[in-house]
Amino acid sequence: MNIRKALYFALLAVSLLPVQAWAHDFHTSITDARYNPKTQSYELSIRLFADDLEDALSKRHKTSIRLDKSERVNKLIADYLQAHVTISGSKGAKPTQKFVGAQEEADAIWLYIEIPAGKAPAQSLFVQNDLLMELFDDQTNILNLQVGAKKKSVLSRSGDTQHTVTL
Repeated sequence: MNIRKALYFALLAVSLLPVQAWAHDFHTSITDARYNPKTQSYELSIRLFADDLEDALSKRHKTSIRLDKSERVNKLIADYLQAHVTISGSKGAKPTQKFVGAQEEADAIWLYIEIPAGKAPAQSLFVQNDLLMELFDDQTNILNLQVGAKKKSVLSRSGDTQHTVTL
């Protein structure tokens, strides 16, 4: 069998695999959050798997949602982030976020938001991060927080999504 035929049969076999075989085996998001004293806000960069975000939005709205750059999808993403991730000076507070945008990268998507914080962040902050946990029992979310020279990391898992961070 020549190489061309072998490659053809290999591609054919892979294309016949069930969709689950293509899915990723781990469920983790990474969020980098930095306090910007000029804007008096936290600037967050959130990395998720794009297909997981589509699934979460579809489940939430009970219709198939595909990521695109439309105003409608941006609004759905902004609403989802508002409900599932926050940094504030007190537990239960949900400052109104500003959705800055999204950038696709291979099978992932970067989401950018700003959360108002006031003149100086409190010494103790409340962090909530339950992104995608409505989909996956094994979802973990890592949030790296930087305020000035101080850095803290927070790991959220199912049942443990709300944290108090002391700077």
